[in-house]
Amino acid sequence: MNKIIMLVMGLLFTSRLFASIVPHASQLEHDAPILIRSVLIVGVAGFLIWKLFQYFKARLSSEQK
Repeated sequence: MNKIIMLVMGLLFTSRLFASIVPHASQLEHDAPILIRSVLIVGVAGFLIWKLFQYFKARLSSEQK
């Protein structure tokens, strides 16, 4: 049940996000390189944090054995 609620909330958020972006599509064409660079930076940072979390989690579990 919680997954269904989260799916519905995600769909509502996504639809509202696109509804707010569409009127500014012409501006986004000029900002595309900046947006792509920002997405790459956030993606790489998120991936590194996730890998560090996995590393420390594995290290902690190996120390407890």
